[in-house]
Amino acid sequence: MSAFQTLFCCFKKTKPAQKTTNSEDTPSDHVERVVQEVLRCLESNPDDEQQQKKIQQSLEAEPNAIFSVFKEEANRQHNIPSKPVLPGPKPSVDEDWVNCIGEQRCTPLKKVKPQSLQDMVDIINEARRLKQRVRAVGSGHAFSDVARTDGAVLVNPILLNDVRPVDAKVLRDDAIQERGNTLLHVQAGITVRNLKVELDNRGLALINMGGYDGQTISGTLSTGTHGSGITFGPLASFARAIILVSESGTVYQIEPSQGITDPSKSPALLDGVPITLVQSDAWYRTAHTSMGCLGLIHSYVLEVTPAYSIREQRSSTTWAAVKPALSPAQWSARPPPIVSDPDHFELILNPYTRWFRNACVTVSRTRLPGAHHPQVGQRQDWLSNLLQQIAVERTPDLVAVLRKFPFLSPLAIDQALTTVAGHDGDGDGQPDVYVDKSFNVFTLGTANDISAFALELHCPAERCVPTIDALLELFDQLADRECWYMAGPLGVRFVKASEGYLAPQAGRLTCTIELGMLVGLETGRELARRVKERLCTRDEESARVHWGLDLDFVSGEDVRAWYPDFERWVEVYKELNTTGMFNNRFTDRLGISV
Repeated sequence: MSAFQTLFCCFKKTKPAQKTTNSEDTPSDHVERVVQEVLRCLESNPDDEQQQKKIQQSLEAEPNAIFSVFKEEANRQHNIPSKPVLPGPKPSVDEDWVNCIGEQRCTPLKKVKPQSLQDMVDIINEARRLKQRVRAVGSGHAFSDVARTDGAVLVNPILLNDVRPVDAKVLRDDAIQERGNTLLHVQAGITVRNLKVELDNRGLALINMGGYDGQTISGTLSTGTHGSGITFGPLASFARAIILVSESGTVYQIEPSQGITDPSKSPALLDGVPITLVQSDAWYRTAHTSMGCLGLIHSYVLEVTPAYSIREQRSSTTWAAVKPALSPAQWSARPPPIVSDPDHFELILNPYTRWFRNACVTVSRTRLPGAHHPQVGQRQDWLSNLLQQIAVERTPDLVAVLRKFPFLSPLAIDQALTTVAGHDGDGDGQPDVYVDKSFNVFTLGTANDISAFALELHCPAERCVPTIDALLELFDQLADRECWYMAGPLGVRFVKASEGYLAPQAGRLTCTIELGMLVGLETGRELARRVKERLCTRDEESARVHWGLDLDFVSGEDVRAWYPDFERWVEVYKELNTTGMFNNRFTDRLGISV
């Protein structure tokens, strides 16, 4: 089969459209009518080479006409009763736990919501007495089995959401003298969304943020979540202390060997509960990215910064134009200027070469002291803009169209990128500018509310070009052979090396590549599996996978090959999980259950 035969074999059978003529038709009207007629013919006969040639010529010469047809079809789908984009939930009782998109499910012994540190200690002590397993869960935004634990006590820290200053009397004299920042005691259950508002009310801000803000702070830090910027590590890098309840009921405050607390002044109690200070690089680097495997995290001591604004510039370009500035040779002495000059740099990339030359948008962000700067422009995200462009109010309507016409995904992505950079439509070729408070610029905005999942790769920064090229080649192959398409662009960011033993950014300046999938496009998960199989080898230079976005594809063999300090992590893990209290499906998958 030719590429186009493969593409159109996905179509459903529909009644051919009736030809119409109109003497007042514009050339664009004529092209749109031809496209509609050709699509109907190909739905009935995908092997019609003459019609294949027509659609190819239309796609190359008049992509806007194709998009108009796409828009019309999307709006038609809104009025057609359709099957749910996900299977209905299995019959279950309220005690079941599911993640945010309903694809991870377990039945615990019970679910509890502690309101204090003492409650957490009591939960652990009772579970130890009854020989029960325990697992912390958060807002359910991990697309892996990291929280999935049948037959266990599931602990949701949502009621632990206090934020308060750290007692400066217990700190080393030089703990934050050079940084000029602030240390706060932040409980594990507060969401990033609520924390950023709480900080803003105090004239403070997180040092960096990821694009999504619905997770609990403990889930965010424990899985290696990150923002962008080569001088900023993952968000766990800003945790100066980690307070957790171990399987014995002992409460530990874990810090690096030269941590912030003066051991001679360390408090004996936290909220009336005895606490033990452990200043150990091994313990800290293990707890830094622990995926809930060491105990119940009660809180963190976080370093935050005075509130600031961000100036964001978005420019349209192509992958071919950007590649030379990111090639391996450019990283030999220092990171290349394209990523080192701005404080934060990102790429939003159309993964398809056909018709659109891998169009992309560069996003450069500069930090501005103070949060008093007036807002300029507005935040842009590709999905919201796409829905607006085609006058579709609901993501399921877009999903319905892409399920019927998967080959239109590259066109939809291209149109979305056009609106992300150049939203004002003035055509002056100048970058679009957006200035706002830091957290408004960092977060995805309304795109946070869509039903989606993702796979995220982490490769050595200097290998970003060959890794992305290999990924683009694979996408074109899967489009030609399987009619599988990404429904959105790739998100490419750069992150400082992490000291966490199992942080995906461990030991190397990292390029992260996120593959977002809309829930309801059935081929998305299998496409992600092929990506993991092709791009992830079993050596230290391999691309790694984000713990919360691994879709259960990562094995114990992978982890042992990717992380040179894996055994050091396991050593501390076994010290804190001697009874297997924190075993679950995730630890089973990695082969580390006790």
